[in-house]
Parts: sequence; C-alpha cells; structure tokens
Amino acid sequence: MSDEVKNTPSPEVNKKEEVKKEAPKAKPNADAKAKVAAKKVPPKPQIVVAPKEEPKEDWQKNILKELGDNVKEAYVSVGEFNVVIENNENYLDSFQKIKDFGFDYLADISSVDYLKFEGAPKRFGLSYHFYSVKMNKRMRVKVFLDDGEKVPSVMDIWKTADFHEREAYDLMGIVFTGRDNLKRILLPDDWVGHPLRKDESKIEGREEYTARLVRKLREED
Repeated sequence: MSDEVKNTPSPEVNKKEEVKKEAPKAKPNADAKAKVAAKKVPPKPQIVVAPKEEPKEDWQKNILKELGDNVKEAYVSVGEFNVVIENNENYLDSFQKIKDFGFDYLADISSVDYLKFEGAPKRFGLSYHFYSVKMNKRMRVKVFLDDGEKVPSVMDIWKTADFHEREAYDLMGIVFTGRDNLKRILLPDDWVGHPLRKDESKIEGREEYTARLVRKLREED
C-alpha cells in the first residue's frame, strides 16, 4: 500500500500538467516581427495646399499693371502676395520695376527641388522675398526652372542678392549669370554635389569625399 501512495501523482502535479497542455503555442518569430514592422510604417503624408485668393489691394493691382505680360500668375495666400513670373528676356526688367515700385529690400532667396512633387511646373523653384520700408508691405516673386536652366542675377539691383544667390548655388546647384564670384558660401570649395537636391544621394564620389574629409578632421584633432 505504501508503494501505491508513492506512485500516485499529487493534485498539484496534475494542475501543472493541465496548465502546460492548455497554454497556447507561441507564434513564429518571423510573424511577430512582421506585425511589429507593419505597425511602425507611418502613413503617407498628405500635401495640403493653402487656398489662393485674388489680389484686392490697390498697390497689388498697380504693381501687376507695371509688370504686365511677364506675370504668369498672381494670388494672395496666407496673407502673402505672390507673383509668378517667367524666366525670359524681360526677367531683369521685371525686377527693376519691382525695385522702382518701392520694394527696396530683398530679404531672402529660397530654392525648392520639386523632383518628387507631382504637378510642379518645372524641377526647381526660386522665391524672392521682398519688403518695402516705405509702404510696410511684403511680396514674394516666384520663378520655376528646369534642371540645368540658368537665371540672371539680380545683384546689380539689390546688393543683398549676393549671399542669397551663392547659397542657392551652393546647396541647390542653381547658376546665376551676369555676376562675379559665384562660388560656395557654406560648404568647402571641393565639395561634391549640392546637398539640398533630391537626387543628392546618387552623386558619384560623395562617399569617397566624405571619408577623406572625416580623416582630415581626425588628423586636425
């Protein structure tokens, strides 16, 4: 009888075996990783375009009359007066009229690469940001350029264009004609390519140049 007692499993042992049998099987690691990766994929960004309104102020209508046929589009968006002009033989004449109208300060020239943007007129966009001290008004003049298309410099009209044009050349590769000293302003003179272009990662020689620059910086330290 003592042998029978020893061979009989205790209730606790039976419970542990039942728990083991009822426990769900773990899914393969590959499936788990796939689910985690699927959750981490961010949603595609939506492009929101601010609404455009007709220019209504008198000074806006007057300057459009001065610019004439070279105006491709004019609108007000988010309180900013925008004028799109063509890069043609009247390019500098249009900017001179803007200066004579009272926009004596060129605050900035910004550049955009529309390579991956559907519906853009051309590859690049240049925006000239102006301010009139006398009128206390602002306006933005835009021009669109194809890849490799050059544009006249406005440095003879606004001296502040010097550094702005050099920055657009340095970072985006846009060439401004009719001026001197168009060279890099932020990056080293021997830098390969233009870092704000959307196709920058495809430029040959970039990895070799970067490695050489890192070695040089380490030697200086």
